[in-house]
Amino acid sequence: MRVKIKSLFLVAGMLALGVTSSFAQSPEVAGALKALEGDRLGSAREAIEKAATSSPSAENQFYLGYYYLRLASAEDEGSPKIAEYLDKAKAAFDKGVADDAKGKFPLNKVGQAGVLLGQGKLPEATALIDQALADTKSRDEDVLWRAAEMYTLFTKKGQANDPGKAVTYIDQIAALKKHKERPEYQIVKGDAYLIKNEGGPAISAFEEALRLQTDPQMAAMANTRMGRVWKRGKNYANTQTSFNDAIKADEKFAPVYWEFAELWLFAGNYKNAAENLDKYIQYSEESPDVTLRYVKFAFLAQQYQKVVDALTKIEGKVNDPDLPRIKGWSLTELGQYQEGANNLENLLKSNPKKVYPDDYRYLGIDYRELKQDSLAIMNFEKAAALGDTVFNNYEEIGKLQQSNKKYLDAANSFGKSIEWKNARPDRKPTYADYYRQSLAYYYHVSTAKDSTVIPQAVALFARTGQMADSTVKANSTLTDEQKGALNQIVAKTPLWQARLHRGLSDRAAALPYYEQFISVADTTENKKELSEAYYYEAIYQISVLKDNAKGKEYVQKMLEVDPENAEANRLMNALTAASKPKTPAAKPKTGAKKS
Repeated sequence: MRVKIKSLFLVAGMLALGVTSSFAQSPEVAGALKALEGDRLGSAREAIEKAATSSPSAENQFYLGYYYLRLASAEDEGSPKIAEYLDKAKAAFDKGVADDAKGKFPLNKVGQAGVLLGQGKLPEATALIDQALADTKSRDEDVLWRAAEMYTLFTKKGQANDPGKAVTYIDQIAALKKHKERPEYQIVKGDAYLIKNEGGPAISAFEEALRLQTDPQMAAMANTRMGRVWKRGKNYANTQTSFNDAIKADEKFAPVYWEFAELWLFAGNYKNAAENLDKYIQYSEESPDVTLRYVKFAFLAQQYQKVVDALTKIEGKVNDPDLPRIKGWSLTELGQYQEGANNLENLLKSNPKKVYPDDYRYLGIDYRELKQDSLAIMNFEKAAALGDTVFNNYEEIGKLQQSNKKYLDAANSFGKSIEWKNARPDRKPTYADYYRQSLAYYYHVSTAKDSTVIPQAVALFARTGQMADSTVKANSTLTDEQKGALNQIVAKTPLWQARLHRGLSDRAAALPYYEQFISVADTTENKKELSEAYYYEAIYQISVLKDNAKGKEYVQKMLEVDPENAEANRLMNALTAASKPKTPAAKPKTGAKKS
């Protein structure tokens, strides 16, 4: 992500051992380093590389190596560019040491130690720094300062640091008989305390840097650093105050906008995050490296169109394996499903060993929207198999299977969805999950006439009703509409259980459930369902028990809730006609001729 702000300013006329230091850099290099602090990476690289080429001194080689060392320290954990930048830094420092046969510029040796720290080689780095300190008798401000800084640059897995030694070296500078107080020293000291997670001393060091500063950018840097400390301590009011103070000191100091954007992103305020992100781009520099970091951040801020637009500017200019991935994901989020699918398919073919669950998940979404359900299911299954802990792929698979009338498969997938949620500390299944699985089983029973899963389905419907009832009782914030919907699920639980048994040869199996439903149903809300229950009862009485009178009672109840019900009226007419006594045939009159 964004280049971390580390102490960087060098000033002409530096003092060491009580005399003018020989390490004062040219105005061009000083300007380049200042640009680096402001995340204007293109200008910084151009000036430093030009100085190292036109005047390949040991000093300029140090600044060239330092530039790449800073880039390496800013990369995300696991980024392949870390090794690339460390190699470039090492090449510059090695050349600086080779060009300094008399050892008059020990900072390159300190730089070599910085490379080793970036590689996680703490003992080897310490040996080099100790050697550079011995060569200068630990009385050179610049060597002590840069050694301290090296110990604070790298904080990620596989890297090494030593914040305790960093603080010691800065304190040693203050103990020298002749030294200059510089805010840069306090910046390093504050960084060291932040690594040690000691917020109070870190704030004190940055406040001292603020007191010593004579430059607006340094004031902005110190305030931005303080904001970081407050943010780590979750004191977000002070975080905003410090960031705002940084902007007041230097409104063009780009890093503070990046920090602000991250703060708003954490708070879920994507609008403010995007606004600060745009200001970061405005005041930094739209080099490929900066744009690359912008792309990654914009994706996190859900600014997908900005991601795609920015990617077009750096395609072919940077080598980052995540860019095709981010582009494919963003295209999917933008609804450009065919382009997203094409991009992700190419990504998976080009780098099949480095695959994330999201690659398959987004590809599944693309194919789902393109109505290619079999490909969608296949990719959702791959995402699930890779252990996707963010997205419930099983639920998506179940929905697609259900839409394709593969109800038993859908029920099994919804069951896996429930298991997935149960395994997550932040997601637990609700009544809706069990209801979805219950319905899938019901549709399977209805279409496949498979009675073997009826016990499972009945139990799931029962659990659904219980969970819906518990939700109503435990949640006082539900609206009347929400309560009504949940109460309907509770009331209809026995109705679904009855329907599951309706197709069995044992016609009596459904009766207890229908009777239970009748006892709890609302005559206003459930007219249609009550008609169904009464009709089943009526037919059972008439057809199985041969009790037309009892059957007629249930038909009458049907008509009470639904007077216009055509089937109820037909059945009532038939029962009424059947119940009338038959009229006997008339006797022939006396004397009448027989026919």
